[in-house]
Amino acid sequence: MEQGIEVSNNFQFPMINFQFKLTWLPKKTFEILAIIPWPEIKSKETKAVAEAGETMEIKGFRKGKAPTVRVAAALGQNKILKLTLEKIIPEAYQKALSQFGLQPVLSPKIELMSSKEKEDWQIKFTSCETPEVKLGNYRQQLKGLKSADSIWTPDKGNQPPNSTNSKQPENKDRKMDKILQWLLDNIKVEISDLLVETEINRKLSALLEQTQKLGITVEQYLLSTGKTAESLRGEYKSQVVKSLSLQFILEAIAEEEKIAVNPQDIEKIISEAKNEEERKVMERQKYLLASLLRQQKTLDFLANL
Repeated sequence: MEQGIEVSNNFQFPMINFQFKLTWLPKKTFEILAIIPWPEIKSKETKAVAEAGETMEIKGFRKGKAPTVRVAAALGQNKILKLTLEKIIPEAYQKALSQFGLQPVLSPKIELMSSKEKEDWQIKFTSCETPEVKLGNYRQQLKGLKSADSIWTPDKGNQPPNSTNSKQPENKDRKMDKILQWLLDNIKVEISDLLVETEINRKLSALLEQTQKLGITVEQYLLSTGKTAESLRGEYKSQVVKSLSLQFILEAIAEEEKIAVNPQDIEKIISEAKNEEERKVMERQKYLLASLLRQQKTLDFLANL
């Protein structure tokens, strides 16, 4: 693996002195080492214990009225650590993203590197940004591809260009498959290993859930399909890399061609919901709808080049 490019900077926030160190890794992956001052940790811990005490019932005290010492004892060190980190982590991560102007596409992997009493804590966040996609002169290349397909050659079949059937338009799905395959073959996308691994694990989790519903184990499923855990992971990796590459390529084309989705487009889709429950689900997923609509507009754009 290539050496990361380290960028460090101490950044002053109001009343709190967080320190962040950013390290770039290959494939738009980054690490942030957050150094959290002990006074801030103690403040968050005190607040976490107090909030927990508001709902705790401890023998001998009215609900929410137990002294802090008793609440802390009832919670235990592991629970207090968890509650404290829940208050520190979101704030630290958001401040770091803001400081460095990062736009991650993945929830971070979080590692507590150091958490000694009366010392600054260290937390490491690892995530990645959208990979760089160089489209080049893809428009001209796709037009050339379509032009080449329109020229009859013996390997394309027995019907010459002047036959009646040769003028029939190519099947739309087949045409789109050719376009998408060309994009995958000719536009290379370096996707973060972290993102690929996350998607593979998501697919494995979905498989585990499916096998449990069927009343079988993953091992039994693998045996029935003649696959091993290693070959299945390899199969999933191939699928994930292809799917993500295509997703990022289409997003890059949408940006390049300024393809946008209007609020009216989304409202039209929602208005076509089959029932009220489906409509409410769509309302909650407007961002996903917008993303899917933009992707479809991009595909339509490519088909009409």
